[in-house]
Amino acid sequence: MARFAIRTLEFDKVKAMLAERAATSLGKAAVLVQQIESDFQRVNRLQEETAEAKHIIDQAKRFPFGGAYNITAELKRAELGGILEPLELQRIQTTAAAIKAMKIFLAESTELAPVLAEYGERLQIFSRLEKQIDSAIDEHGEIRDSASPKLHGLRSAIQIAKNRVKEKLDNILHDPNNQKYFMDNLVTMRGDRYVIPIKQEYKMNFPGVVHDQSSTGATLFIEPMAVLNLNNDIKRYMVEEKEELQRILRQLTQNVGSEAPALFASLDILTELDVICARAYLAVDQHAVRPELLVDGRIDVQQGRHPLLNRDTVVPLDVQLGGDFNMLLITGPNTGGKTVALKAVGIFALMAQTGMFIPALSAKLPVFRAVYADIGDEQSIEQSLSTFSAHMTNLISILNEVKAGDLVLIDEICAGTDPNEGAALAMSILEHLQDSRVLTMVTTHYSELKTFAYSHTGMENASVEFDVESLRPTYRLLMGVPGSSNAFNISRRLGLSEELIKNAGNLLNVEHVHMENVIQELDTERRRYESSSNEIEQLKRESEQLRNVLAYQKAEFEKKKNEMLRKAREEADELYRRSRRETEAVLKELRKMKTDLDTKKLQEAAEEARKKLNKTFAEDTPVPEGAVLTAQTAKKGQNIFVTSLGKDGVVLEVKGNDVVVQCGILKMTVPMKKCILTKAQPVSIQPETSKKRKGFTKNAAANYAHQMFVSKSGSAKQEIDVRGMTMDEAIPVVDKAIDDALIAGIHKLRIIHGKGTGALRAGLTAYLEANRFVRNLETAALEAGGSGATVIDL
Repeated sequence: MARFAIRTLEFDKVKAMLAERAATSLGKAAVLVQQIESDFQRVNRLQEETAEAKHIIDQAKRFPFGGAYNITAELKRAELGGILEPLELQRIQTTAAAIKAMKIFLAESTELAPVLAEYGERLQIFSRLEKQIDSAIDEHGEIRDSASPKLHGLRSAIQIAKNRVKEKLDNILHDPNNQKYFMDNLVTMRGDRYVIPIKQEYKMNFPGVVHDQSSTGATLFIEPMAVLNLNNDIKRYMVEEKEELQRILRQLTQNVGSEAPALFASLDILTELDVICARAYLAVDQHAVRPELLVDGRIDVQQGRHPLLNRDTVVPLDVQLGGDFNMLLITGPNTGGKTVALKAVGIFALMAQTGMFIPALSAKLPVFRAVYADIGDEQSIEQSLSTFSAHMTNLISILNEVKAGDLVLIDEICAGTDPNEGAALAMSILEHLQDSRVLTMVTTHYSELKTFAYSHTGMENASVEFDVESLRPTYRLLMGVPGSSNAFNISRRLGLSEELIKNAGNLLNVEHVHMENVIQELDTERRRYESSSNEIEQLKRESEQLRNVLAYQKAEFEKKKNEMLRKAREEADELYRRSRRETEAVLKELRKMKTDLDTKKLQEAAEEARKKLNKTFAEDTPVPEGAVLTAQTAKKGQNIFVTSLGKDGVVLEVKGNDVVVQCGILKMTVPMKKCILTKAQPVSIQPETSKKRKGFTKNAAANYAHQMFVSKSGSAKQEIDVRGMTMDEAIPVVDKAIDDALIAGIHKLRIIHGKGTGALRAGLTAYLEANRFVRNLETAALEAGGSGATVIDL
């Protein structure tokens, strides 16, 4: 791949955008030196990797790169026999843990990403090395006391000796006979030795070793003879401690050195995965699509957007090249977007061949052996090259190297010289590229080349659109239509006098004027066709939307109608069954009474039966939900909502325009106008005395509370483990644990969330800080889990 094409097309800026999305420093460096592939199978593999990574990201999953560092220098030092520092060993341990997490993550994503899963299979797990380093070095990069039995003993001995020294020094400081010797009644340190500040004049009265004096000489810092041997012991222990620390670090470094080759290999794989994920994240951010790779050498990009331009303001590009024609000649005014179109096509090709997706609606591209570009002013004062000379130097280099199937992009071909000679040279070069079957895109202002493209098979005209009404470019690329430079219109907009413009028009030759008129007529016809086409498309979309709305409304109507009919049938059936049961019961009672009742009583019983049946039908008439309670609709056992209290309740008794209601454990009398009927079914209220009901409610509540407290006291825990859970899974578990602890009277709760990437810890911390039951939260002590656990006060 020609290096100058990459620089000319500004592809390094695209790679810089990609590097920003890499998660590790190794990934960022790898992106910047990534080579452009020209093998079809290799490019297809890169695209497949990007597609799988994007598919995983679209599933709201994140690749676990947390904790991975560039440990290349540390591994090389370990191989050479150097001794690594604790923080360096900790970086190796967290990187090994990241490699393990990535291997597990890809194994779980085999169905989503089979190609990426192959990378995971090649990753190695270093559990033994992780355990060795983790058991010796804590999360703060300090060597643990438990790193070795000898280190534990030495640190214990140092602590014991220090305590004995402090004890003796406290005795000396608090001795009344010594008070006059002290400059300050305190203990300080000089060179790892405990000393006391003594006045100069009492030097001979206070036996000990002088370690330092104040700047004035009035104070001497003396180590009392009583603690001299203990301080010597501390010094000796500290020397032995330092030797033991070096031994531990040396042993851990040797362990790292033995695993260095495998760590290097896994680190390379992790870096490749980082580059792949960066491509996927860039595709998400740019709303890019996977390009379809073709073997027939065609380019077909729909709604393509230059990746370096603002996505919200850039005008999409539609371009085709290859197939019926392998040369595209773009004409139009300056600042109209011709050069941007050239660069966009070149960058699309380079992006595709590095595994990146294309910011477009759709894209079909071949895999090019090489991409050549001659864009911009390459004049050089140092080399005595004019614009034309520099331009021709680049063209000659391209013509000497280009082969069939390559992509060549030329901006303003053969410009900067005599127009007639320049046009002739351009036609000769274009014919050569055409005969060599090279895909070529060229921009020009030469009118002769427009006719040249019309008269040659395999060449096609295109133009950047210019709005003659606003006298501004629209930056749209129009295939099959030659463009006009619109020099007169642009000059008029910039303020050139109309007389000069008219005089210039008279100086144009007839053939040129005819060509410009034909182009303008074609452009007018094209605009008229596009306007009609857009109106047709708009009407089509509106009719389709209307059809969808009507179909939806019809379906909803049928659904509601069927639901209403079903409910009506169910209510009618239930009313019929209840009425029949009531009727049979009344008839049975009448038959029983017939033998021992006279006619008058029989008539009275029949009248009572009729009233009972009428009441049954009246009660079955549904009261609308949300209606205000009235004397006619109020009944004992109804579920209501008391608006003045904002609570649900049950009607216990009807008293004129008031009702007695039960709201939880409260019983009160409220006006009916403050009660609203609810949808719930009436509740059966057993008649009982006020005294009994009050006693039962109080005892039942007390028994329930006691049973709840006993139950929760037995099941409540002082710690919960949410490691491996997501935030959505962890929050219900934490909420339940807090509820149980509050009921059981537990005031402290330890939540084990692990270290990992820190995401779960951060999320739980934010959630707990906003929880009104949590008074305080803090990181657990080192022996209780350190940063892997959080302790909360309730």
